[in-house]
Order: sequence, then structure tokens, then C-alpha cells
Amino acid sequence: MKSRLGVRNLRDGRPGIRVLAAGMVALACGTAAADSPCPECPPLVELPTGVAMTRSEVTFDQWEACVRAGGCPGGQDDHGWGRATRPVINVSWEGARRYATWLGGRLRRVCRLPTEAEWEAAAAAGTTSRFWWGDAVAEGMANCRDCGPEPVYGTLPAGSFPANPWGLVDMNGNVWEWTADCWTADAAACRDRVIKGGSWYYFSPNARTTARARNDARLGSYNIGVRVVCEGRPR
Repeated sequence: MKSRLGVRNLRDGRPGIRVLAAGMVALACGTAAADSPCPECPPLVELPTGVAMTRSEVTFDQWEACVRAGGCPGGQDDHGWGRATRPVINVSWEGARRYATWLGGRLRRVCRLPTEAEWEAAAAAGTTSRFWWGDAVAEGMANCRDCGPEPVYGTLPAGSFPANPWGLVDMNGNVWEWTADCWTADAAACRDRVIKGGSWYYFSPNARTTARARNDARLGSYNIGVRVVCEGRPR
């Protein structure tokens, strides 16, 4: 089932940033190493906050590796926009958690969905402006309804725009991203989960670092994708 989202409300290699292929090998731009122990896993960026985060939203190719291994549900519709390096969509919150668990097993790390606070810290990347590049929407920086001269109907391949100061791409726009957090303080009644980042369908205010929305955790959407954080070092 799919939901209709209800909103309520390339400069890599910078000093101090390490991009790791399969959580193991430091690389300049997040490319997978040929000898990586998990070439189908997303590159990770080790953040100053002490966790590693997938450099981009999880792509269809990366998701389908989990499907083939039996760790994730399959059958996600790409709506004709393309698969491969575009962000996987139509994934429920539980499906996203299953991917994080599978990835953690492959990398021998504890991997999970980010909290809202972790997500915001990563999106801001040490900045205090509305977007990491400044307070105003700027052409060529993100995929959203008013982020360019003509809106793009659908997703774009991961990494189509510059990385933020911490080496992460597409934290603003393209697709919303599931977080671990409940929308309400009552965890026992936690039907909806917080999503962050905005998407191609929505206007730029929804792509601000602090903007937030919610979605029924049981339902996927063509506006929502997955990003994962991993703790510690490989066991």
C-alpha cells in the first residue's frame, strides 16, 4: 500500500571527512572499492558526531541486494522514473528498519534509522542557516518543486547535487527520509514517524534542515526513501 503524504506543518574530500566504501575503506568520493567486502553496500561517511551515515539515500541497486539476500521486501514501484542509482521509494518504516538490520549484518556494525536530532545535525553539517548552503533556495543545489527554473517530476539519481560540508548528498529534497522518531511523545501510540528533508514534489520550505513532516509507518510513498546510520566500528 502507498500513502498520500500529509505534511503538517560536489565538493567532496573536505578536511576531516572520511567516506568509507562498505564501512571499511576510506575513499574520496564515496565510490565502491573493487576489493570491498560489501561492494553492494552504500558508502558511509564517518561524521564528527560519532556515527557513520550513508552518503546518499539508499538506491534501488543497494536495496535490491538486500531483497536478493532475503532481508528486505521487494516489489517497489519506481513509477517509471528509473531504478539503479535513484533512491529506492515505496518502502515502509519497518522495511527501512529491515534494510538497516541487513546492512549492519553485512558491515558487522550496529546500523539503524537516524533519530531526528542526528538527521538534523548531519543535514546542517555545522551550519546554522536554513539550508547548508545558506538561507535562500539556490538553483543547482537540490531537487524540489521550486529549486530550479523548471520543476522535475520525480526523483533524480543520488548525488546529482553538491555534497554538504560533511560529505553527505541529497539531505535536502529528492525524497523525504524516515527517522526513528515517533511524531508524538506517546511511544505506545506511535503510528506516525517523523520524516525529514523534503522531496521533489514539495516546495523548498519543506527541504529546510529544521522542517519536519509525518507519515504512517505502515505505508510507503513515492516521496519517501531511506538513509541509515551505523554505530561503532566493524566487529
